Amino acid sequence: MKLKYKLLVAALTLVLAAAIFSVVFFTRSPVLVVVDQSFLQLYGVSRAKMETRHSSLVLFRWVRTIAIADDAGDDIVQYAIAEVSSAPHCVIFPLRFAQAARIYREQNPEIPVVILEGRFPETANPSSFALGRNADDYFLYKTDIAADFYRAGLAAVILDRDINARVVVMLESGIQVQGREAFLRAINDLEKPLQTSFFTSFSQFSSNEGLSSVVLAGIGFDYLDRYTDVPVIFFTWISPDFIPIDVVLLFNDSPFVQVVPAVRMIVAGMTKGQIPSKIQVLPGKGLDKATLRNLRKI
Repeated sequence: MKLKYKLLVAALTLVLAAAIFSVVFFTRSPVLVVVDQSFLQLYGVSRAKMETRHSSLVLFRWVRTIAIADDAGDDIVQYAIAEVSSAPHCVIFPLRFAQAARIYREQNPEIPVVILEGRFPETANPSSFALGRNADDYFLYKTDIAADFYRAGLAAVILDRDINARVVVMLESGIQVQGREAFLRAINDLEKPLQTSFFTSFSQFSSNEGLSSVVLAGIGFDYLDRYTDVPVIFFTWISPDFIPIDVVLLFNDSPFVQVVPAVRMIVAGMTKGQIPSKIQVLPGKGLDKATLRNLRKI
């Protein structure tokens, strides 16, 4: 009888705890992430749902996606947000929604508005991109380019199996200086000779011979159609379902993977900051277990 009583008490305690968890979780104000529908389709709907569920558990508050039609006006964005929550914990906008973010901020000055600049912004100065003179009223976070390219450099060394091999890095001109410096610093820190060539245009590239890996960051996507059999490190948020088998590493800086650090920086009072990308290792190229394990350690 004592055992049955203890089991009953334990069961009731678990039920009560679950009920309290559910009540607190669903009554807390949600975090809203605004994206456009074309982005969501390329990113992967199921992938986005999985990541928002994970972020919800980590933050202990509901993270909800607001998918906006590509041709929708800024007024539609305001309506869509209000339909989901009239008092969210914060609203996260990619930089392309900066105009809509400005309007929302003006109408809801008490709600934190986050703008994610990303890795390849249309302008180096978000305040000139529809935010006007009150850029300090927003939480402006961008992708940590230096951290990403440093880790890409570490990965390139891991993928190098030939002392005479070389690596090619194709990167958008706006991040050339920052990316190059961080990438070379990683190679130097590991003290392994690795010939590295940097290009800001795919037309500058001419030979695929003797490569141990290729890095694509904002340019050079044609490479994936023309060449094979060389591991590719790809800076993109596109779903792995759409990625060729040569890609072994993805650097994902989508809003979905930046939700948790962005909310934590808001709580810490950081109006500006940088967020590293999430790295995903893809085993489709047939890399050996030791190489895969070392890549995951990055």
